[in-house]
Amino acid sequence: MPKIQSKNWLLAALCFWAFLQPLSIAGANIAIALILLGLLSLRVNRLPSFKDSALQKPLWIYIIVGIISSAVMAGFKNGRGPLGRDLQLLADFYIFSLAFGIANGFETFYFWMIGFSIAAFLGLAEFGLWKFFPIAASHFNEKILSSHFWSAFYATNRAHGTIHPVTFGELMAMSGLGILSWRMTRRRQGEKEKPWTMVSGILILSALALSGTRGAWMGFAVGLLVLAALDFRRVVFEFFTSLILIVSQFFLSPRFSQVSGGALSDRESSFKIHLALWKSAWKMFLDHPILGVGPGRFGVFFGRYHSLPFGGQSTWGNAHDLYLQSLAERGIIGFCALGFLLGSMVFQSFKIYRKEHSFLSLWFLSWIVSLIFMSLTESAFQVAMIWMPTIALYAWMESRNRINERKQ
Repeated sequence: MPKIQSKNWLLAALCFWAFLQPLSIAGANIAIALILLGLLSLRVNRLPSFKDSALQKPLWIYIIVGIISSAVMAGFKNGRGPLGRDLQLLADFYIFSLAFGIANGFETFYFWMIGFSIAAFLGLAEFGLWKFFPIAASHFNEKILSSHFWSAFYATNRAHGTIHPVTFGELMAMSGLGILSWRMTRRRQGEKEKPWTMVSGILILSALALSGTRGAWMGFAVGLLVLAALDFRRVVFEFFTSLILIVSQFFLSPRFSQVSGGALSDRESSFKIHLALWKSAWKMFLDHPILGVGPGRFGVFFGRYHSLPFGGQSTWGNAHDLYLQSLAERGIIGFCALGFLLGSMVFQSFKIYRKEHSFLSLWFLSWIVSLIFMSLTESAFQVAMIWMPTIALYAWMESRNRINERKQ
């Protein structure tokens, strides 16, 4: 049996994770287990130190506040899922920090972009089949939905890859900012650009546009503004092209239908649902201002603040606003802990970017600012497909910065 105590094992596991992450959360978790196996096989004295990480304190505070809120307000009832997610977030932070501290190869980025591009291609195929071959799409969906393995891939008017279209749009926004940051950095360094970045960029931005995720469009536009503010000359063409592509979707995209007894197919109905959720979350917070109702209990309490069923669902567990949901479930203390965590990410990435002007810090800075704005209409940071790549990218950026400091 070959030995696994080498950087090559970790690098292969990281590349495997990067490839699978945009396509399957189960596959990504399996890859994380392989990364952990590689780390456990190494001697302790070969592991890098992360004691100086700027994210440790805010991350621990965020998790401890969640545990206290769940214990005091709910006796851990209905809160085990969110607390498990928080603890996995913490574990992934340490795993990726250690792994990228040892195997810091940029092959990971290439495999990540391959995974993102395949996901984008699947999303475009789904939309194209629905749009141009409706009869074939109907027969295809009939067969595909009966298969457990392929049931995530079906033709529809929103590109979605193998996940929910909202999460898909957010992932495409993240990967789109990654491609633009890569091209921007290469131009600054005077290096020749590779044709694959153009192909991947076209696939990803097209999939983002056809995902129909308005929150992702807004977040991506904000990320574009961050890139433009840092060095507009290096990204001027992509800036205007991406902006035109996004703006056009507000006028040209189909009305995405939702079924709720009657048809809810216009933006006004979507806004009314969001508004009702936001009002309920705010009232929930006012009734439980200190520690909230407890993580994961928004859906339990929602019926007390709004008549049910609502919007075709028996209850709603998501306030479609990360900050209002945090106020409702974790109170003002939890909201401050979340703000400290996100603010620390922004501050550290900007600090590293000012010092190094590195690709990873540019990508993460544009993405985290994008995610903060995106979270005004979604609870993206609470979705594993979003927080996992976010924490991995942060750990990679910080580990790379730590290695560069040691070299100097």
